[in-house]
This record gives sequence, C-alpha cells and structure tokens, in this order.
Amino acid sequence: RRSTRQMAPCDLPALIDQAVEIAGNDFDLAIGFDFKGQAIIRQFDPALGPVPGTANELEQVLLNLLKNAAQAIHQREDDSEPGRIILRTRLNPPWAEIQVEDNGIGMSESVRKRTFEPFFTTKEIGQGTGLGLSVSYFIITNNHKGQMEVQSTLGQGTCFTLRLPLAGTPLVSQEFNQLTR
Repeated sequence: RRSTRQMAPCDLPALIDQAVEIAGNDFDLAIGFDFKGQAIIRQFDPALGPVPGTANELEQVLLNLLKNAAQAIHQREDDSEPGRIILRTRLNPPWAEIQVEDNGIGMSESVRKRTFEPFFTTKEIGQGTGLGLSVSYFIITNNHKGQMEVQSTLGQGTCFTLRLPLAGTPLVSQEFNQLTR
C-alpha cells in the first residue's frame, strides 16, 4: 500500500523504541522466540536531534532489522552468552546514523555480499521472501537518499548501519523547505 510520502522531522529514539515494542509483540508469536527476553541495549546520541524522514518507512526498515537480528540470535548453537541487540544513533555530519547490531550467528562473506539482493534469503522455505532487506535498502537509499551497509562475522554477529541525511544537507533542505512552506 502506497502511503502519501511526507518527509517530516523524525525522533529516531522514539521510532526505534516503537519498532522494538512492535517487534516484541509480533515475533514472540511468529517464531516462538522470546524477543523481550533478549538484552536490548540502547545507545542514543543526545546530540542528534530530529531527522527528516518518513516515519512509517523507517519503522518498517527497523522492524526488518530487528526481526533478522532476533532470528540470527535464535539460530545460535552456543548459549554461553545471552542474546543481545544494540541499537545506536549517532550524529556523524552530514549523516544521522542508526546501527542495529546483534550477537547472532553472523554471515559468511559470500552471504553478506548478497544481503540486499531481492529474493536472496538464507531462511528455510516459507520463512522468508528475501525481500525484507532489499526493500529496506530501497527505502533508505532511494526514498531517503541515505546509505545502508552491513558488516558481519560468522559466529559473532552482524551490524547494519543506516545513514540518513541531516536537515542541513542540500538535497534534503530543498525537499524539507518545500514541505515546511
């Protein structure tokens, strides 16, 4: 369903908290996984103010990343350390950065390289469409003129970094000024 795409100032910590809340209610049922039982660590940069974005789209991206993190933790053999998801925001001009890091099973380099390809999935048949991350990538890079990358170490975990242009960035300023007029 295509929503009317309106860029508006987004409070990233509030969006992240909302996504975590939804994730907690959804995933427990969907994959029999205790999402709320995971350590969720928030490291929010107090220097980062509201960032131009489309809230429901950013929330969709965060939900995809949280779901993948939960599944990666769920698939670990080794339970010596508890599952952990670190959610970070950082002011890194000209970008606002969001990181979603997990200590799940991680990815091999060959899988990592294909992460954003449409229909590519490592999940069992019926578990994933292989569209979550390609759609997320499109939302960040195309709709928000941002960047999205992933780092991962097999057996140690994965970290997704999203970069969204800050309000002062020339391209965003144009769109933003048209909206606020």
